[in-house]
Amino acid sequence: MSIEAKVRVIATFVDEKIASQAELELKNSLIENDHELAQALNAIYPVANQIDYKDELINVEKMERNSCKLTIDSYTYTSEHPVWFVKSLAKLGAEKIHIIGSWDGNIQNYYFLSGSKVPKKKFFGESPENSLSAKNFEIGNGLFLPNGRVKVRARLISTWAVGDIYQSTGMEFKTLEGDVFFYKGRGVILDVLWNSTTEEFDKSVVIEFSAVFEVEKKGGQYASFAKRPTKVVQILGL
Repeated sequence: MSIEAKVRVIATFVDEKIASQAELELKNSLIENDHELAQALNAIYPVANQIDYKDELINVEKMERNSCKLTIDSYTYTSEHPVWFVKSLAKLGAEKIHIIGSWDGNIQNYYFLSGSKVPKKKFFGESPENSLSAKNFEIGNGLFLPNGRVKVRARLISTWAVGDIYQSTGMEFKTLEGDVFFYKGRGVILDVLWNSTTEEFDKSVVIEFSAVFEVEKKGGQYASFAKRPTKVVQILGL
């Protein structure tokens, strides 16, 4: 069952004039786009891969501005983390963006500077104790990280429960070529792999889908995660 999540977006602009103009543009676009945040932003500054999120709705309930700070309160049932529209909001002039997701007493925070995700300490101007900048070249070493959106064929290896904002399921996959990657979500992949007879996810079948692959941490280690999967099908005869 889907759980309603509250999403608060706090966007800080360079000055009050830019904030006021952004507020007016966004307010008008929200009216024209059924008060759905990502679509409204997409109408002003196109959101990259917005077509992949056409069914992921973030419904705005209230928007108010205090000087240079614009606060947007909304709710969602989206299966994705509510951050894909950030670069579009940054193009409106938001230098700092803080997104807070809350559900059943749990809170998840996302921090962005100039449209790029950053650690909390950097967002608030603190020096991180253990900067990863010198190790960036090592992070992707040995991980399945093809460039751009690619099509993969893989089998399910294992699953685990993810206690995040969407009560999603984590999945470990291995491609037919032997590369390992992970996925977290509640979308079509789960539906395709679910065996209603055994009431378990089927590890014997091969599925094919298109996705982009990004680095995230799992159990303290860097790993490859499939993001925004589309065109998910089961491949027979493999």
